[in-house]
Amino acid sequence: MLGWLILGVIMAGILLLMLNWWARADVKSAKSLLFWSIVALCGVFGLLLFATGKGFAAIIPAGFAAWRMFGAPRMGRGSGSGSTGASSARQPSMSRSEALDVLGLEDGATDDEVNAAYRAMMAKYHPDKGGNDWMASKLNEARKTLLGK
Repeated sequence: MLGWLILGVIMAGILLLMLNWWARADVKSAKSLLFWSIVALCGVFGLLLFATGKGFAAIIPAGFAAWRMFGAPRMGRGSGSGSTGASSARQPSMSRSEALDVLGLEDGATDDEVNAAYRAMMAKYHPDKGGNDWMASKLNEARKTLLGK
């Protein structure tokens, strides 16, 4: 009885350490850990099925684990159809007239007017103030286009 209690406390401590790491981990390492955890669980499940005499049923999880480890292209790495990384085609930058429209300015606006309009629009549409990321990125792109940065 005491042994199970100690084992439970140790497992709870390990779980808390894992959750602490997960909260501070960057996306790439978290995705990698999740991927390898799923592969390991499929492998262990396949071995358990094979050890209990369910050899044919063990082919599915063990085969999946082997396929993912050695044969399947990994998501987000390379030129797969679901790739959204740096290798994907970038849209052309914003034209000067579009940038003026986004910031609500007219042709011939000075750098000070561009900065003032940018600050006013960003104060209104910043994601932290109830706006959205898309509009904030458009405002940033418009400012860069007009200021030549």
